[in-house]
Amino acid sequence: MTKTERISFSTTSHQQEVSVYGTASPMDNEDLPRVVLRSRNILSKLAVVGGSLLIMGCLAVVGHSLPRSSTPSVKAASVKPPASKGDPFAAFRKDSRAFLDESVDPCHNFYQYACGGWLETATIPDDATSVDTSFSVVAAANTKIIDDIMTHRPPLIDPLYQSCLGGKDVDPRAIEAISLKLEHLASLTSVADVVAYAGHLYAVTGAVSLFSLDVGADAKNASSNVLTVGQGGLTFPAKEYYTDSHKRSKYFSLFVTYAQALGHVKAFPNRNVSQFAHRILNLEASFANVSESSAALRDPWALYNPVAVADLPSKFPYVTKYLQGAGIYQRLVDTNATVVVEVPSFLTSQAALLESLTDLQILKSYVGFHLLDAQSQILGESFRQGSHNFHGTLRGLVRKQVRKDFCFTLTQSLLGDVVGQYYMDQVWDAQTKEAAKRLVQEIESSMDDILQREAWLDEATRAQAMTKLHQVFNLVGGPDDGAVPSLPFNISATDFWSNVMHFKGVAFQATLDGIGAPVDRNGWGMTASTVNAYYEPSENKMVFPAAIMQQPFYSARKLPDVANYARIGMVMGHELTHGFDDEGRNFDSQGNMHVWWSANVSHTYDVKAKCLADQYSTFDVLTLDQTKLIGYVDGQLTLGENIADNGGLKLAYLAYLNSKHGAKEVETPAEKQADAQAYFVAFAQGWCGKHTDSYAELLLASDPHSPNKWRVNGPIMNSQTFADAFQCPVGAPMNPAKKCIVW
Repeated sequence: MTKTERISFSTTSHQQEVSVYGTASPMDNEDLPRVVLRSRNILSKLAVVGGSLLIMGCLAVVGHSLPRSSTPSVKAASVKPPASKGDPFAAFRKDSRAFLDESVDPCHNFYQYACGGWLETATIPDDATSVDTSFSVVAAANTKIIDDIMTHRPPLIDPLYQSCLGGKDVDPRAIEAISLKLEHLASLTSVADVVAYAGHLYAVTGAVSLFSLDVGADAKNASSNVLTVGQGGLTFPAKEYYTDSHKRSKYFSLFVTYAQALGHVKAFPNRNVSQFAHRILNLEASFANVSESSAALRDPWALYNPVAVADLPSKFPYVTKYLQGAGIYQRLVDTNATVVVEVPSFLTSQAALLESLTDLQILKSYVGFHLLDAQSQILGESFRQGSHNFHGTLRGLVRKQVRKDFCFTLTQSLLGDVVGQYYMDQVWDAQTKEAAKRLVQEIESSMDDILQREAWLDEATRAQAMTKLHQVFNLVGGPDDGAVPSLPFNISATDFWSNVMHFKGVAFQATLDGIGAPVDRNGWGMTASTVNAYYEPSENKMVFPAAIMQQPFYSARKLPDVANYARIGMVMGHELTHGFDDEGRNFDSQGNMHVWWSANVSHTYDVKAKCLADQYSTFDVLTLDQTKLIGYVDGQLTLGENIADNGGLKLAYLAYLNSKHGAKEVETPAEKQADAQAYFVAFAQGWCGKHTDSYAELLLASDPHSPNKWRVNGPIMNSQTFADAFQCPVGAPMNPAKKCIVW
């Protein structure tokens, strides 16, 4: 993912991390507090739209089942050697054999071949939206490690955790505080006043409504942070939930029921909650109708519309009111700041919609609902159950997290840096750190080789690309100094709600202070225990937390080299490729957005990228039982991640081959073939996964990552090395005559 987004295998918004994991974490559910990042992650990090805590920077074809073939073209013999006595990789080989489905021809459906055995038996836990063979595995291991840490009752961590465990069914103090805010909201008499108060609520409670706000590096002045205002105002995760009649009929009744549950707070702006729930939905639907699609929000040039603070009141008066209410506007004036507006047309159209309201009560109810929704996780178990009934059902969760697990997760979210230091003490050492650095260097060397030999690059563009590659900045593990920011308040072991509100206040102040401040290139956008990685375009930086260097991604003792390269090597290659994907390529070696590609080379790149986008748009997504079509991959929405997946697989394999050049033994052709097969099987078996149908539907509409099946089969289809290794005939599903290759 990237940080136009922060780049990771997955992302939260159009400005997200470019990470290796997709929008959905294996532990993802409506109870998880979220931090919105602006880079690209390998795993997407879908922000829970409503029922989570908004912790703002806290410490912290027609669809069908594919037929099986009884005559596989070539079997991956290298994956199944008899485990010799004392074989250090015996467990890996055993698992790999169990994951296979050898009744499937690997040239027909490699994902099913590599993962079919696992898919046959794997089940999604009732309190999870997904399960897989890598991220879920590390997350489960992390839970045991951190649980052990917490049993020792460390400072800061223990009082916060204990205060959460003592949470009530309904927290009377929290309800009283919320009721006072709702009563003030009810007294307001103009649209401008309500919008300003919505901004105030954002500042003091984290309740997001109307717009999205973010502070991050200025795309054209990457050394300084800038405030960005984007489209927002929706409860559902994507505009399609409002514009698609099937989704409306399927999910809108859930919203009405949820609003009724929240409306039990006495001071809710309107007692006819059911009626106003429908009006809130209609208001949000009008916002959705003037919103840009998720795919359209991937164009960094279209999103960069700087506005001087002096011009903000005349151009965007309601944005100005919101920022004034939040206490942000004065900071902008004091620093003579520029504000970046991502979608001016949305803000203009939304303002017209607000002006046309004939009943101010609708807007009050809308703001009141978003306040309660944002607070629902900390108002007590009854409210948390109501939140689950909406947000959990939207994602396919059968049951909400038990209180203990919720508190465990929340503590990690609010005190992520503190937990991360204890975590690193358990899992991180100098040898692993050096191994990570060496692997990154090898992946970068592979990209160097590719850039040197690509004939479609002219020399001027090639030189700029090489400069960018050689100036990539890498962080691995976690902060080296072990320092944890001090807190300006004492954590209470009994007052959970106040603790959370204090954290939100600290986070908001940090956000405010960040406007106009220098960008800290040494800053970590993820904690050490986060199972993900990201690339940050505005800093030309890759970040690999300690957790992503754990088995089954990496192990010097328990995984053979071929698996380490196929897994963590691919993750590293994925993140590096984000610097040269269709978004990342717009940023130079210093993270500044400008045109550094010649016109002819840029045109060639666009043609290559379109081939990939068109290819992925033909990929179908089926229900968990493989009987119904959910939809098709959006090749434009997922383009950046697909470029990164294809590039990462190639870069890691080249690095693996280069690592063997000094070997004493010369491989026979058969051994080389078996070795290549082992690489592709190890890669694929890191991506075996299942999602609930509702979550798959949600991801399809909003996640910039392709589903697991196509994160495997897509790159495989474009790899001649794979076709040669498995002797797939031209025209086989996994060896199409036309391949789409960007890098």
